[in-house]
Amino acid sequence: MLKYIYLFLFSITVFSQNGFDYSFTNPLIISNDSELGLNRPRIVVDQVGNPIIIWTSFSENKLFVSRKTENTFTEPQLITPEGFTFFSGPNYGPEIHSHENNILISLYNVIDGLYNLYVIYSQNGGITFSNPIKIVEENSYIEGAGIHITENNTPVLTYEKLTNSGEASHLISFGQFIEESPGFIFSDFIIVNESTEGIPCECCLGDIASSNQDLVFTYRNNIDNVRNMYACYFDNENQVFNEGFSIDNYDQSLTVCPTEGPKSLIYNNLLFSTFKSYAYSPARIGLTVTDYSNEIVQNDFVVDWQQGFGTQSLPEISKNNSHIAIVWKEFRYYNIDAFISVFDISTKNNFSITSSLSVSSSEPNSTSAEDFTAVDIIGFDDEFHLTYLDYNNKILYYRKLTPQNNTHLENFKLNRYKLKTIDILGRNQFKSGFNIDIYNDGSTEKKYIVK
Repeated sequence: MLKYIYLFLFSITVFSQNGFDYSFTNPLIISNDSELGLNRPRIVVDQVGNPIIIWTSFSENKLFVSRKTENTFTEPQLITPEGFTFFSGPNYGPEIHSHENNILISLYNVIDGLYNLYVIYSQNGGITFSNPIKIVEENSYIEGAGIHITENNTPVLTYEKLTNSGEASHLISFGQFIEESPGFIFSDFIIVNESTEGIPCECCLGDIASSNQDLVFTYRNNIDNVRNMYACYFDNENQVFNEGFSIDNYDQSLTVCPTEGPKSLIYNNLLFSTFKSYAYSPARIGLTVTDYSNEIVQNDFVVDWQQGFGTQSLPEISKNNSHIAIVWKEFRYYNIDAFISVFDISTKNNFSITSSLSVSSSEPNSTSAEDFTAVDIIGFDDEFHLTYLDYNNKILYYRKLTPQNNTHLENFKLNRYKLKTIDILGRNQFKSGFNIDIYNDGSTEKKYIVK
């Protein structure tokens, strides 16, 4: 007879306490047409919470969009003109942001040695889109272009400029929507990092976070190859950015650009910034919580990393009415998958973070599991909307994380069940010795079995 001695070296009960249910809806296929590329999907919502997804065909240099209508997605629509080229890649570009029914997309290209920055917009929730409208023409190299719309419906455009001498700077412009063509105007660009020590990392796009009248720009800085994340707070009175300060205590010394900047948002006067940290091996997704008004980092930690986890990258962060969620890509248990961690922010200085859950519900440690290589998220009301890519089968999916009642995360529960038991080498194991139980939420439990 087998006797079980449970050694809870790490025991994770993900999203579970007191009978509260917060679960995924069944996946919907957005597109399975491999000829459309399906690269780097991005998701936003219109004013009533209907998802709009864009993606790129890297090989064909085309940008597509599809909208959710009831329980299906519209036929993909090409929204870039024939012959129009633009830069795109797994890390950034093109970028999209929305507020109410206003949607903006930023993208850039080079023609005859000149770098050009464009904006595509929709003012009807993604039913129709404009042609690309040129905003900037530069002799200097443009490395990444970002877009944002504040709660006051102010469009904000940013890009990183790299001169021939190697000087990098982040520029930003505030705009406004107008009734006349082209639909919006932008002010002169200002340099975000002008008063900040160091030089922005040369190929890491920064990010804009705003709430009410507050706006903070976060980016990866470079001071003698220490490439920490920095935050610059916009001074509304003087219309300049204050001197930036570090929101990253890892002091990562990197001789080359890591190509990933932070993603940030503001909630309850706190700045939440997530990023790929190279202070560990393998790299892990970090999170810092900052009182930006007083320039104080209140918390910094790894989101979720445990034994058996691998390199984490490409995080995205979003909020709904009561929670914040982070998604990322990870090589875990021999497969690439997309994961999510959700955390409660109802208690300002006591954040409760869940362990991660597979967005795709892929079986961990399976030789037959598919690779899910891209993921994005947007919050609306009390839900989170997600899009993710099945790379092997070229299928772009959508699903929603939705609560079953209106309580906080401390009452959060996932229907959790065991998928398989393996030994420390990944083999199916039910005999004596160390065994690892793997659950559907991506969590694990270790135990030692004695005959």
